[in-house]
Amino acid sequence: MQGSGRRGRRREWWFAWGFVVLGLGCAQAREVPFHIRAPGAREAFVCGSFAQWRCLALHRGRHGVFRRRVAVAPGLYEYGFRVDGHWRLDRRAPRVRDGFGGHDDLLVVGR
Repeated sequence: MQGSGRRGRRREWWFAWGFVVLGLGCAQAREVPFHIRAPGAREAFVCGSFAQWRCLALHRGRHGVFRRRVAVAPGLYEYGFRVDGHWRLDRRAPRVRDGFGGHDDLLVVGR
């Protein structure tokens, strides 16, 4: 019984902390432009830790450039692009190891 009490308190703490982080993040979020050139591609997405690794659709622009602006709270994030089902990285962004033998791009959003 004592273990379930600790677990319950821990869950409550994480739940409360999540509200604090989300509240601060929304108030200070910045619009970050993402774009990737993929002239022959049918679809492109940006996927990152800033969106809990959900993939957000990019919109096709002129000359095969896919774009989207995303509100992101200050912090360090990993991200990449999914272009026609294949993982692609931004050649201008710094890279970090993803822990699975590959790499992700690094995004730094300041205050």
